[in-house]
Amino acid sequence: MTKPSDDYTSRGLLVAATTLALLIAVSFIPPINAGGVKLRRASIVSDVVNHHEKEQTEQELQPEIDVKEFEVDLESVAEQVAKTTATASPTGEATSASWEGIFDEQPTGGDTPSRAAPKLDMDLEALLPDESLLTPVEVFGGEGNDMELLYEKILSEKPIRIAFMGDSFVEADILTADLRELLQDTFKGGGTGFAPMASPFTAYRQTVKTTAKGWTPYNIMQRKSTPSPLNGDYFVSGWVAQGSDGASTRWEMTSRRRHLTECRRARVLFISRDDSEIAIRVNDGEQRTFSFTGSEVVRQIVIEQENIASLEMTVLAGGNGITGYGADFEDVKGVTVDNFSIRSNNGQAMFWTNPAVNAQINSMRGYDLVILQYGLNIMQSERKDYSLYAQQVEKMIHFVKNCFPKAAVIVMGVSDRSERDEEGFKPMKVAENLSEWQRKAAMECNAAFWHTYRSMQQRGGMKGFVANGWAGKDYTHINYAGGREIATGLYHGLLYSLQQYMLTARQRMVPAEPVLDKELEILPPELNLTDELPAKLISTEQTQPTQTEE
Repeated sequence: MTKPSDDYTSRGLLVAATTLALLIAVSFIPPINAGGVKLRRASIVSDVVNHHEKEQTEQELQPEIDVKEFEVDLESVAEQVAKTTATASPTGEATSASWEGIFDEQPTGGDTPSRAAPKLDMDLEALLPDESLLTPVEVFGGEGNDMELLYEKILSEKPIRIAFMGDSFVEADILTADLRELLQDTFKGGGTGFAPMASPFTAYRQTVKTTAKGWTPYNIMQRKSTPSPLNGDYFVSGWVAQGSDGASTRWEMTSRRRHLTECRRARVLFISRDDSEIAIRVNDGEQRTFSFTGSEVVRQIVIEQENIASLEMTVLAGGNGITGYGADFEDVKGVTVDNFSIRSNNGQAMFWTNPAVNAQINSMRGYDLVILQYGLNIMQSERKDYSLYAQQVEKMIHFVKNCFPKAAVIVMGVSDRSERDEEGFKPMKVAENLSEWQRKAAMECNAAFWHTYRSMQQRGGMKGFVANGWAGKDYTHINYAGGREIATGLYHGLLYSLQQYMLTARQRMVPAEPVLDKELEILPPELNLTDELPAKLISTEQTQPTQTEE
């Protein structure tokens, strides 16, 4: 007997209905990010249901950054800096120690006495590239602005100290290593600049080899977990190190860039809250011991040698009261560039630094230029309005000007970046929008601006950087080769701006055209004003007798 066939119709309809219901439900799940990749909404009813208006409304309600955690009272900052500067004694016995013990013979920083006039005839034309690769530094503020004062100092051949403050884009001295080298090629100088006392990232830096033992390092993004009182000790470098007895750091100069071995001055920076003893050894030779009385002020030990190849600091006593910052290495002339990079920082972390510490170290160092490289961490797809962040950039500029009052400021626009979708990587066009908001902030504060995004586009954009091996496969971070490209662009932008300043300065010095058509006849001083003046110079009225009024 034959068995009748099973009827699957009803079961198939049930499966189809269930699948359709699930797909419709999935279409209402909003876009999400997974592993840095933005996943698009999967919708089979996109022609019927339009989510765009809702997405746009949600985006507009969400600010581009959180500013609540980064409140700063700029008036209070100015007061702290003024009070600190008035009492700072960078070469006083309570503050400083010198390898030779005599600061009159061993300067600590600031301006080198010079009466040299600016060299307004310096020829920079041969150093500049074709216009297709040139992105000038834009200078705002009119005649006598901060950048003009910087250029005048450069052309007067005085020492120039640059603080380059940025995020992971320039970590491990990427970009700054090449900018330093190019500037020192042109304007002299040597040394690697600032190097932290201890940091997990020191092994990645090519321009100085750092070996640290016995320190516990913290960076400013870990401020809440940084133990007191170190959490109030932060400098704009973004790093502090908790000391201990026996803690040591050894810095060795490298030859990975030109001029790094041309280091003739080193400076170790720290706070010693307890009485302490610190040993310094230069070039693996003689060791000298320095004693400090406990205090809250920033201390320095300054060393000068004809050639500093290595420097070692060891804490012999009082280590628990020491906050270590690091050491800087420079020549006694020319340009120094300090790399102050902090991973995941959008620039607002500077508001957590201690203005008094910044002012004290500035009294020892004397910064002439601060470059702000931020924005990569706040850029969002499809967002075009970065007005809130622009307001914070203005505060950053004012904060820097308070802490480093003699420094000019350059805001670097955000770099090019690509993001991944289901079709691969595509450029984030919003970088142009963010750059324009950063430019507006610089203009509002009479600072300067350099368009990083535009310079990268001239070199093929992030897609071209990755193709040439200049950037990582995340299409976000450059490597040393990419840093070289961007550093070259910034270097040329600075040179072009300097060239324009020299042209303007020469025009200001051109004497005005004479007002009179004919030269005045100069009379000999011995001539009598009436008897001996030529008749043609004596008016008729002067020769007429004066009538007496009735």
